[in-house]
Amino acid sequence: MTEKEKMIQMILENESIARYRRIEQLINDNKELKGKIGELKNIQKQLVNAKEIGKTEAVQSFQKRYDDLLESIEEYPLMSDYLALQSDINEMLQTVVSIIEDGIEKDFE
Repeated sequence: MTEKEKMIQMILENESIARYRRIEQLINDNKELKGKIGELKNIQKQLVNAKEIGKTEAVQSFQKRYDDLLESIEEYPLMSDYLALQSDINEMLQTVVSIIEDGIEKDFE
């Protein structure tokens, strides 16, 4: 087994990732929640665009809609766990990327 395969296996066997994937499947099976998440992503894109072009009133409006919808989504059972796991997993992956980058840099020195 190559080092890459070992790392992939280790990530896939991580309990946090396994729990995240189980919760994600439950979310994907819930059409109402999935729709709200899709709507949240669209509002987020509009919010970013409004910020980039300096539309202050639009930013405030989109931010309010975003916050309200996010609060509504967070009321679903398991969503707080899902979001916390997502954050933890992102941190873990950033650490893995950093380790790989450091290894590559050392190889070039």
